[in-house]
Amino acid sequence: MPANLPPQYFEAEKRFREAKTIEDKIQALKEMLAILPKHKGTDKMKADLRRKLSQLMEEAEKRSKKGGGRSWDYIEKEGAGQVVIIGPPNTGKSSFFSLLTGVQSFVADYPFSTIYPVVGMMPFENIQIQLIDLPPFWENSDSWMYNLIRNSDLTLIFLSPDQGSILEEYVKIKEMLQNRKIKLVSENPSKDPYSPIKEVRGMILINKIDLLDPSELKEDVSILKDDLKLCLISAEKGINMEEAKREIFNALEVVRVYTKKPGYPPDLQHPYILEKGAKVLDVAELIHKDIAKNLKYAKLYTRDGSVKGIPVEKNYQVKDEDILEFHT
Repeated sequence: MPANLPPQYFEAEKRFREAKTIEDKIQALKEMLAILPKHKGTDKMKADLRRKLSQLMEEAEKRSKKGGGRSWDYIEKEGAGQVVIIGPPNTGKSSFFSLLTGVQSFVADYPFSTIYPVVGMMPFENIQIQLIDLPPFWENSDSWMYNLIRNSDLTLIFLSPDQGSILEEYVKIKEMLQNRKIKLVSENPSKDPYSPIKEVRGMILINKIDLLDPSELKEDVSILKDDLKLCLISAEKGINMEEAKREIFNALEVVRVYTKKPGYPPDLQHPYILEKGAKVLDVAELIHKDIAKNLKYAKLYTRDGSVKGIPVEKNYQVKDEDILEFHT
């Protein structure tokens, strides 16, 4: 074994040996790889760690596809994105979830009434977005909650000013996530599979704004806005609920792309969903590999009618609600 391994490496190695779930083993291996000194003496160790990590990631993927059992570590994604909702108890997040999805998450006037994840679909214009209401988030939250957060496309931190300082609650939640090597970002999360830090898109929702004068929240809101995108609502009074749906869609950083056949109107009810930055060729590959292989160009239309049939190349970056007509 090479010399000069820092104490943090052995701590991560101990966590790997003691880990009881695949996800925790994966996280420990990623930390070991990140800490491992980079020189010739560690090349063999690095290769061995990467091999173990690849095997565990493959095993985790197979298990998630197979499903079954009562494990909540993985919930299959549906719709335009998977959004998990976390927050302290009695903030009104379960009421918010039920209003947007029509699915009844257990609501009570006492803490910790939600004890398992509840899944529902939120309609937004012509698409559906998957929401997952998690139990109240606190220091002793189960590992499966963190695993769902890691796997999500967007994590909503749900806060309420009647439960104490929203800034203090946010900092507490942020620290709990950081302790599990999870970092919420406003946009463009890193996709490095070997990074010990898992970046996830994040957003803040502040509920019950009808209970306070807006000026009382101004300072905290200004600080929080510098960290993550933020939306102010009142689920009970129905204030800014439609805006919240729009902001959730925007925070997912996806685009809807429609297709049409020459001489026919576009299908505006079944868009293809892609990440922002996707190109014409990415859309073609979603439809059929032969279309992508033989694609010469596409004609671009816009839903508002401002663009009608302009030829675009394969690497043209599509925008939300673009309409494409493929020519092979």
